[in-house]
Amino acid sequence: MRLFTIPAVPLALTLAGLVPFIAAASIVAAAGDDVVLRAQAGLVLIVYAAAILSFLGGVRWGAEINAQGSGIPRTRLIALSVLGALAGTGLVVWAVLGGLGWPVFAAAAIAHLAHAAWDVDGAGLANWFRKVRLIAGAGAFASLAGAAVAYGMT
Repeated sequence: MRLFTIPAVPLALTLAGLVPFIAAASIVAAAGDDVVLRAQAGLVLIVYAAAILSFLGGVRWGAEINAQGSGIPRTRLIALSVLGALAGTGLVVWAVLGGLGWPVFAAAAIAHLAHAAWDVDGAGLANWFRKVRLIAGAGAFASLAGAAVAYGMT
């Protein structure tokens, strides 16, 4: 995979979009005994992860609309495109009502990994987008998995 085959603006925006993942996960890991700071950073991370899952579902919804033109969208793809938003909302509810802990971060990491795999394999999506999703998915997964490890150690 050659990064320079990705248009500069989408690559820059993707890298900028990884900053909240990396920053929040880093604060979670570095918070030490400060449970309030760890919880605040953890909640920011989960909410951001949910927002990105929702955004990615919108991308897939839009891609399906574009692919079908004025035709009827494929039910399976339209249905799958909303799962990220639903999963993200469930993760936020779990984090707020069930408490932050390593399982919620692990579940978010798996959700991002699954969506990235779907996007990287996505027929009909631009090749540069598939490469961007590989980078973004790896960064999101690593950040969320790192937060899961940090929460599991406390």
